[in-house]
Amino acid sequence: MVPKRHAEEHFSNTHAPVPCSMCKETIDREVFNSHTEEICPKRMVTCEFCEFPLPAVDLAEHQEVCGNRTELCYQCNSYVRLREMFNHETKCPGSVLNNVESSRRVPRPAEGDGNGRRRRGGNGVSNKRLFFTIAITGIAVLVGSLFFQRKPEGS
Repeated sequence: MVPKRHAEEHFSNTHAPVPCSMCKETIDREVFNSHTEEICPKRMVTCEFCEFPLPAVDLAEHQEVCGNRTELCYQCNSYVRLREMFNHETKCPGSVLNNVESSRRVPRPAEGDGNGRRRRGGNGVSNKRLFFTIAITGIAVLVGSLFFQRKPEGS
């Protein structure tokens, strides 16, 4: 029990609603910590695909786009959506976990992949494609530097 003379002070320090500094909503003090850590739509969360911090209210829309990006699977040389990468890694046809081989490394002939396509060697990136990517990047940097030149401060 709290004495009557301390009741108002007790109420304001223990039970009075407080404004959330992130979403400006008034929250009961008893649930304030859980609100700021788990419920508040403006709390900062991290994207599971790119680890970018953003407000929780924007997470679903961001992950919808971010999870649709693709990365090359170096085990099977196919592009896989980031949202499907975990399942792909467990079922990948090129994964060491799925290929049970003898301890003797017998080189396999460079045959097709069963779909009439020849598999590429190495990590799946041809030299022509790599050169093309480097060339395009160089051109983009050059064009960008021409368009966004800084003007001298004296002019």
